[in-house]
Amino acid sequence: MDLINQIDTSFFLFLNQFHSGGADVFFYYVSHRFFWIPLYLAVLGGIIYKYKKKAVPILFFLVLAIFVTDQSCNLLKNTVQRLRPSHNTELVDQIHLIDYPDGKLYRGGKFGFPSSHAANSIVFGFFVIFFLSAKRKWIIIAAICWAGLIGYSRIYLGVHYPGDLLGGYIIGTLFAFLFGKLLPEWINRYKVRMKKS
Repeated sequence: MDLINQIDTSFFLFLNQFHSGGADVFFYYVSHRFFWIPLYLAVLGGIIYKYKKKAVPILFFLVLAIFVTDQSCNLLKNTVQRLRPSHNTELVDQIHLIDYPDGKLYRGGKFGFPSSHAANSIVFGFFVIFFLSAKRKWIIIAAICWAGLIGYSRIYLGVHYPGDLLGGYIIGTLFAFLFGKLLPEWINRYKVRMKKS
């Protein structure tokens, strides 16, 4: 584990060193959930437009998947209790952190493994792939790149190690496929019930 932590820390320090004033602002907003509201609304509209009434269970399962993923990550953070690099006193002089718009230093919560941002973004990305991509490869590529950008923003801001992101991506992928598989079965059972009633 010590060797893994050393590699993870070294990789983090390498990726965190590339910064500038403009990039600070860019990645701060990339990492901010509310910044992506237009994207979420566009996906919401796309699913409703494509699936009509079937959009209701799809969106319900998407929200449920993200909620379960997020809470699972929070539970693991409090269980594993791996300090974020921004809270690691041994790294404080080696990493680049940024300020909130109000001037307060952005450090995130105390514990960082696994990354909720990474987990939630990959769940959202996979649902976009499952239900909107069809044969459009550019949507698949865009969804994966978007989740990767969210992940890198967390390293750039100094609040997550690469290992935190990897753990989040794995958890998010598992829940995305779990709920993505349950959804069609649930819809089929719902249809059967409607026909019988």
